Amino acid sequence: MGMNAPWRDLEAAEPNAPTAASGRWRPSSLQLMLAGAAMLIACSAAAIVYVGSSPGGRVEVLSEPSREAVGTATPSQATLVVEVAGAVVRPGVYTLPVGSRVADAIAEAGGYSTDVDPRAAETKLNLAAKLQDAQLITVPRRGDGAAGSPSTTAAPGKSAVATGPINLNTASAAELDTLPGIGPATAAKIIASREEKSFASVDELVTRKIVTPTILAKFRSQVTV
Repeated sequence: MGMNAPWRDLEAAEPNAPTAASGRWRPSSLQLMLAGAAMLIACSAAAIVYVGSSPGGRVEVLSEPSREAVGTATPSQATLVVEVAGAVVRPGVYTLPVGSRVADAIAEAGGYSTDVDPRAAETKLNLAAKLQDAQLITVPRRGDGAAGSPSTTAAPGKSAVATGPINLNTASAAELDTLPGIGPATAAKIIASREEKSFASVDELVTRKIVTPTILAKFRSQVTV
C-alpha cells in the first residue's frame, strides 16, 4: 500500500527543499544600480539627440544684462543760452538745444507782441539762422527808427544818418549802408557775420576781416553792440 500512495513521497520530501514561491529570482543591489545608471545614460542620450535635431543644430545661451548696464544715463543734450528782447510777449533769457534757430528763440519768448514792426522784423531778422551761445535777438518795435526821435544828418553820398549809435547786431542793411565807408556789400557781410555769431564788440568788424581799421575809424562813434 505504501507503494501505491504517491503523496507519501511528498510528505517525505526534505524540509529544506525550496518551494515555488521561495524559488522566485530577485535582483541584487548591484544589478539595480547598474540598471539605474543605464536608464540615466539613455535619457541623456535622448536629450542630446533632441538638441541636435533642433533647427540649426545649436543651442544659444542668452545672458541676462547686468543690472549696472540697465538704466545707464545717456549723455545730456548740449544747450545754449540766448536773450530775446524787443517786441516779444515774454522778453528774457532762454535755454535752447544746440542747433535751434532764431524762430525757435522767438517762439520760446511767446512770439511777436502786438507792438512788433512786421516789415522791420522781416528785414532785420533771419528766422532760419542758427543760434549762437550768448546771442541777443532783438525784435524791432513800431516807431523804433521813426524820424522824429533822434535828429538826423546827411553824409556825402549817403542817406540820412541817425545821430544815435547803430547796433551792429540789430541794424538793417539800409541802416548799415548809411555809415561812412560801408556799402551794400559790406552791410551784407556784417549781417551774415552776426547771424553766425553776435558781435561782442565793435572791434570785431576788424578781427572778422569785414572792414579795415581805417574804415572802422570813420564810423566807430556811430555804432555799438
